[in-house]
Amino acid sequence: MKYKEIFSDPLDFPTNKMHVNDGELPSVTNELSVTLRLNVKSHNSGWQSIFHKGVNDKTRTPSIWLSPNTSEPRVRFSTNDNFNCGLTIPIGLELNKWYHIGYTLSETLKRMDFYLNGKWVGFKSIEFVQTQYVMFNKDPLHIGCSTDN
Repeated sequence: MKYKEIFSDPLDFPTNKMHVNDGELPSVTNELSVTLRLNVKSHNSGWQSIFHKGVNDKTRTPSIWLSPNTSEPRVRFSTNDNFNCGLTIPIGLELNKWYHIGYTLSETLKRMDFYLNGKWVGFKSIEFVQTQYVMFNKDPLHIGCSTDN
């Protein structure tokens, strides 16, 4: 399986949060891409997970979180020496507006790229390419929720 469409109709979070077991997903060992459309209805007072693959908050390959109160995207992945590698996009998402989001991650290129509405807005590269590597995992994918809800 090279790709998987997990859902195609709109989901309302947290009402329709999802947990997808790794066995139901394509095998990922060195690169991945995720695209989605997002419409933020209200800003949350806490961190909001858009998606997160891992058994706890210290396993984050891949993940996108929205910051409290402003919904700035926090785009993350885990490496062998940093569970929270990534970048903060200093753009608060507006309420009731649709966004097209793209996330790519490559162990081969040692980098993650983030796109918003078709525009490349940021990247994070692994700095020490001989000793650091992306930690892909076989954990469940959580959509619209974190591991504890």
